[in-house]
Amino acid sequence: MSKPQSFVPSYTRLALEPYTPNIGAIVHDLQLADAIQDEITRDELRRALAEYEVLFFRDQALTPEQQTEVARIFGDPDKAKAFFPRHERIASIEVIEAKPGGHVYRTDQWHTDITFSSNPPTGTVLYAKVIPPAGGDTLWTSATKVYESLSPGLQAELETLRAVHSFEHSGWPSFFLSQPDGEALYRKARAEHLPVVHPVVQTHPITGKKLVYVNPNFTDRILGLSRQESDELLGFLFRRFERPEFQARLRWERHTVAIWDNRATQHYAAKDYGSHHRLMHRITFGEDRAF
Repeated sequence: MSKPQSFVPSYTRLALEPYTPNIGAIVHDLQLADAIQDEITRDELRRALAEYEVLFFRDQALTPEQQTEVARIFGDPDKAKAFFPRHERIASIEVIEAKPGGHVYRTDQWHTDITFSSNPPTGTVLYAKVIPPAGGDTLWTSATKVYESLSPGLQAELETLRAVHSFEHSGWPSFFLSQPDGEALYRKARAEHLPVVHPVVQTHPITGKKLVYVNPNFTDRILGLSRQESDELLGFLFRRFERPEFQARLRWERHTVAIWDNRATQHYAAKDYGSHHRLMHRITFGEDRAF
């Protein structure tokens, strides 16, 4: 295949087209089910994910087993999980479904997945199974570009700080309490997921780039600051993630796959499709240490 000039010439197996100047790439003419078997393609996919932070693939045909093997290209698919229902056969797949009369998951705010864990997942493979006729886009924003946009003085200050992350800061407690025997479920989750502390600035272990590691869904406060000071500083940082120039927005099609680096990004699932059915299969993958 001859590559258009917009494709990245340093990749031999991937027809890679940057999605925006700051984040994301589309991978053309590749079936991920075939990539499972080719080590050079696997290496290039790992390199591309570190470089572009989120990759998009259209018209994929993946069985649940193949989706799991795709996740293995990047990490261990049995690392940290949230509280979504699991696939009936493949326990590593979380089933994220919105349908009339069903629970509405509050993924419509900026977040990095499962930072309430001491060892959060390093990335995600999300596969679109059912898509509403319009809406339901997902957006990603780059934590590395947010860090690079800050003044050197603020960068230096943030590098001295640590923040508390907790699932109780999110919408999960209300989800538990809406379920049968919800109080018991909530108490169990709270006992198993105590608040954790992460540095406000992390260094990506592959790229060596620094990134801002706080998010509105799970970051409760910055240690060593008063609540007012913490809220003001976090609010400033959260607003920086909302700048459009650091973002990529995907309009889903059925059988589209998005793979993202959970260390270097935040994401937001727009809930603008009313009562229409939306079904996604998600696998988070990780390593023994995220950082």
